[in-house]
Amino acid sequence: MALISGGQAAVDYLQAKPSTQVVYVDGQQVDMEAYFIHNNNFFMLRDIGKAVGFNVYWDGSAVQVESGKPYTGMAPGGDQPAPTTPPAPTPSGEYTISTDHWSREDFSRQANPAVFKGVYDRALYNTIRQTLVDGDAIDPPAYTMVAKGADYSAVVNVIGRLDNAKWFEHYVPANFTNYWEYLDYFAVSSKVPPQFEASLAFIQPVIAEVNRLSSTREKVTYLNNYLCSLMAYDKNAIAVESMIFSPHSEEVKGACGAYALAFNFLCGEADIPCFTISTSDHTWNLVYVDSQWLHMDVAANDHYNRAYILMAETYPNHPDQAPAATAFIKELLVPGCTK
Repeated sequence: MALISGGQAAVDYLQAKPSTQVVYVDGQQVDMEAYFIHNNNFFMLRDIGKAVGFNVYWDGSAVQVESGKPYTGMAPGGDQPAPTTPPAPTPSGEYTISTDHWSREDFSRQANPAVFKGVYDRALYNTIRQTLVDGDAIDPPAYTMVAKGADYSAVVNVIGRLDNAKWFEHYVPANFTNYWEYLDYFAVSSKVPPQFEASLAFIQPVIAEVNRLSSTREKVTYLNNYLCSLMAYDKNAIAVESMIFSPHSEEVKGACGAYALAFNFLCGEADIPCFTISTSDHTWNLVYVDSQWLHMDVAANDHYNRAYILMAETYPNHPDQAPAATAFIKELLVPGCTK
């Protein structure tokens, strides 16, 4: 137990500071606001409910948690969300939904129409594709409507699989004061999280070498070898980008998901289309090379010390657990590639 006499020592000890703790949900890194207080990380219960998939709401007298129901933020049968402080208007004025913001361009015309199934429709495609095209310029954002529950979880999973040096997230403008009139509002932001800045600086010499190579196949092979030189496979170890892409004297141990996210990180900086793909117990990458999507399992390549799955057209005995989402992501990153 720490003994604090008071005064500035007590203030410093109990001061809330933004936490840089990295959080993973089912192997996917999520951006969750947290504060470091008294040597502990504190998260909002609502944010955990959204990320993990359980309902949290205020019933007027107490906080209620429903572990078996998806997050809505509302009491059962209620038509209003749990009370909360609305976002404050910004100097630029209030943000108001306008129908021309649904999508400023119909990118879906470039894509294979076969991928538009269920929640993976043209409106969602245009929303995410607009963010990929605009980068961080999201004022105003393109948006669609995604119902809370299974559809919402599926869409959040899709944008999480795109994460590289940038994180893609459900975005609500800070000056959107009438958000509660549009509970299914769904826009997407892309941003470089602060904890990635040092890692990006660390890999710049490698990216410079990659850019000197003439073919994408050579670039992907180079990045595979580079990542293998930094890591050692351990299915029980946890590693994140800030650990992998930083000075260290020994190889960083990590499981397959760590390799896959790290490879996304490298490919994102090298401007090579890439995303994660999974079975129920394994994660690797799909990378776009020579006008086709090919399998990359850097964890296996490192573990077996050879090109086990290095730009392979198929991956036997590895059934994709979300094939519809995978087809949708392929078209998001490279429109028309599956036609």
